[in-house]
Amino acid sequence: MSAATATKTPTLSGVRVAHDMLVDGLTSFTKIADAVPESDIVRWRSGHRHVFAIKHPDYIEHVLRKHADRYMKSVEYQLVSTVLGRSLFTDDGESWRRHRMMLNPLLGRRHLNAVVDLMIDPIDDYVSRLEAQGDRFEVEMVADMTELTLDVVGTALFGHSFGELARRIGPAVTTGLRLGEFAARLTLITAPPSWSVKALGAAIHHAPLLPPPLDRAQATMKTIDDAIWEVIHDREEQPPHDDDLLGMLLRARDEDGTLTPRRVRDEATTFMVAGHETTANGMAWMWYLLSLNSDARDRMYAEVDEVLDGRRPTAEDIPALEWTSACLQEAMRFFSPIWVIPRTAIADDEIDGHRIPSGSTLTVPVYSVHHDERWWEDPERFDPSRFTGDQARDRHRFAYLPFGAGQRVCIGMSFALMEGALIAAMMAQRFRFDVVPGHPVQPEATLTLRPRAGVRMVARRRERVKTAAAA
Repeated sequence: MSAATATKTPTLSGVRVAHDMLVDGLTSFTKIADAVPESDIVRWRSGHRHVFAIKHPDYIEHVLRKHADRYMKSVEYQLVSTVLGRSLFTDDGESWRRHRMMLNPLLGRRHLNAVVDLMIDPIDDYVSRLEAQGDRFEVEMVADMTELTLDVVGTALFGHSFGELARRIGPAVTTGLRLGEFAARLTLITAPPSWSVKALGAAIHHAPLLPPPLDRAQATMKTIDDAIWEVIHDREEQPPHDDDLLGMLLRARDEDGTLTPRRVRDEATTFMVAGHETTANGMAWMWYLLSLNSDARDRMYAEVDEVLDGRRPTAEDIPALEWTSACLQEAMRFFSPIWVIPRTAIADDEIDGHRIPSGSTLTVPVYSVHHDERWWEDPERFDPSRFTGDQARDRHRFAYLPFGAGQRVCIGMSFALMEGALIAAMMAQRFRFDVVPGHPVQPEATLTLRPRAGVRMVARRRERVKTAAAA
């Protein structure tokens, strides 16, 4: 299509957008995406960058799958890579393709089944600690799920030796995520040149002395780095025969060889740091939404009681926990932990007649897509049945994005859903959770979508329903 016949893209005030995003986060970003109701694409100027928001699944598929070669991870990921390093989450091009092919089998269902027992042990410990508190008590679900998912991911990754490591790096992981969120949002709003972001990352890695708050970022990175390198070096001194994910990373190979030690460090750090945060928030949102929807919650309890009959779950039980898994998936639609997906155009492109200049930033407002009534019937209703049977198969593949989509869909998706089903089932076996009356629960767009003031809940011990087999 020529410039003369190109479709005119609705343009918003860049100053207004920057102000609203800085102040209101998710709320403003949803308003931005929906600012022109008759258009599925809008644009604005941020510094030297042209920024587009696209919310039609066809447009999203264009960027993330059909013409993914025209787009790469945006500059915001360069800040994240300061801590995470060069992993599948931050990598691009041929390096990404090689490592994705190499690591795909490791996170397939067959290999994940081998680490289920490692995942279950910390969940069992957590439920036991809850039981020791009595028949009725309060929990702050975001904090609990953050600590638990870090323990589960870390144990699956590093084995039973993770307990001591968790105590050393847990606070640093939390601090790193908060600093990363602030830096990523600031970068999205101010649009600094790419070279300056790279220079900042290099300074944090190598400068001997930095002023606040960069010194805090440097100390956080060093704490995480030293601890993970220590585990990797210890493991390298003996044949990597372990069945945890680190052992699998050390054994991974293709025709070009094995992963370098640095790449093992970067993949392990990403899996632990980024992986637990999204699942933790998804679980907290699930318990909150279930407390508001008793029919869905009662159906989950009934399924857990029937499938597990009071015993510890196994890998073979997970497919039978269909409704339990659907509750988590619906929670991640309603409040998707990943609330925006940014990309940078590396070539001139055109989306449905709209010109996308090279160098532009494309953003996918996930929350807006997940609450669009064109793709989701009655989107403000919590309905886990959307993820069962034909409903799960019939929707547009690019209308559900908590793990991204296309060729760069999160490699840890199967792990996260398996982990979430195990946590939900084992907690539901023993307790019922209800939001503390009057406690405000509001979404806040940090690096992930979190409840602003946490989720304070009352836990009450429950007795399982006797199944016909048990009776």
